[in-house]
Amino acid sequence: MKRYFSQKIKPENLTDPEISISPFPSSKTKYENNQQIPPTGIWKTFDSLRVPEYRWFVTALMSSFAAMNIQMFIRGYLVFQLTDSYAYLGALSIAQGLPMLSLSMFGGVLADSVQKKYVVQVGQIVNALNAFLIAFWIFSDLIMVQHLLAAAFIQGTVMALQQPSRQALTPEIVGLERLTNALGLSMVGLNINRLIMPALAGSILAIINPEEGIGGAEYIYIVMGAFYLFASILMIPVPKSSRKYKQKRTIHNSLKELRDGMLYVKNNSTVRVLLITNLLIVSGSMPYQILLPGIVDEVLGVGKSGLGFLMSLQGIGSIFGSLFIASMGTKKRGQMMLYSGLLLSISLLLFSISTNYSLTAGILIIVGLSQIGRMSLGNILIQSYSEDEYRGRVMALFYVSFGISMFATFLLGIIASWIGPQIAIGASSIWLLILIIYLMIKTEIPKLD
Repeated sequence: MKRYFSQKIKPENLTDPEISISPFPSSKTKYENNQQIPPTGIWKTFDSLRVPEYRWFVTALMSSFAAMNIQMFIRGYLVFQLTDSYAYLGALSIAQGLPMLSLSMFGGVLADSVQKKYVVQVGQIVNALNAFLIAFWIFSDLIMVQHLLAAAFIQGTVMALQQPSRQALTPEIVGLERLTNALGLSMVGLNINRLIMPALAGSILAIINPEEGIGGAEYIYIVMGAFYLFASILMIPVPKSSRKYKQKRTIHNSLKELRDGMLYVKNNSTVRVLLITNLLIVSGSMPYQILLPGIVDEVLGVGKSGLGFLMSLQGIGSIFGSLFIASMGTKKRGQMMLYSGLLLSISLLLFSISTNYSLTAGILIIVGLSQIGRMSLGNILIQSYSEDEYRGRVMALFYVSFGISMFATFLLGIIASWIGPQIAIGASSIWLLILIIYLMIKTEIPKLD
């Protein structure tokens, strides 16, 4: 991997297309065009909020993130209550991962071919209908684990087709010079919801139904669907992409654009290495989230409110991490990404050992801090080193890695059902630790700005 990097790479001065292509145009920045003075001090952290269109966009994201974090709590809880099986928790990840693996590249073609705004809006409406349908099955007392697996598959399809458009919209709205700040603030929004929504949903469910079981979950799904609908409405003021879409869409054209995107990544070594690195790290760091409902129930011995509280605690660390990223600028981003991965692997190893609820709660705050640093900086670097024309398809490959990681989660769920979740997560965290140390020593990723 070391041969891909021959110098300290900065997105501002790259000219060799085999290394990367500069994402920064030679024309004036938005600051200069709008005669704005770049903010300093604490205001630098909230710079992107000066763009009105971004305020609408990030508010829509907040509503979508609220629904997503409620779902992260309720779906895993329902599956474990219905099946009492780690294997089914792993199957849940497979159901969501299959469409992400197979359709994400077509989502990238959509992002580079049609109006990204409309793709995002339609995706939110489908998610809302999906949530309302699950609420109906629960209310009718006909809910089965197969319904939840089907809902996960539908959501995975939506994510595969929608997320590249959502990610590629950010630099169009705020410009590349604000990209790090905008994505950092978006992650703040995600983690505010991560802090509040799982605990709130768990507490509400415990009040509605103090006993064990799934009663009351239908109301959680109704609220979740409403958040998705609201997110679609809030996207209305977000401007359309400026690109003119004059080419007639055919299967041949779509396949050609798909092939062009793959060739672009093949010829852009910086983006290629970052995508491979993200895939490997995600595969080692994501499975614990899927297995958490079982660990909370069998290892820590707490109920639905305890699960929601633990999931929310990750949001505390994630908020601090997101604010730091929003303030850090464009220096040493590759180095900080790997440091975040190192902290993540160590904290997950400690998580796998802990059997104490309070200790686990503290560890999960550190997990949240390091996970958001690793994920956000990987996202930012990949977008920064991609050309505008190909960014949607590149981000599609970024989400393909999440689809592949779902298979790793499924495998870990099977292993956890044999040897226990703590040993399975411990082995995964050791693999991640070895990987991060290798990347820090043997590659020049730390030199990426």
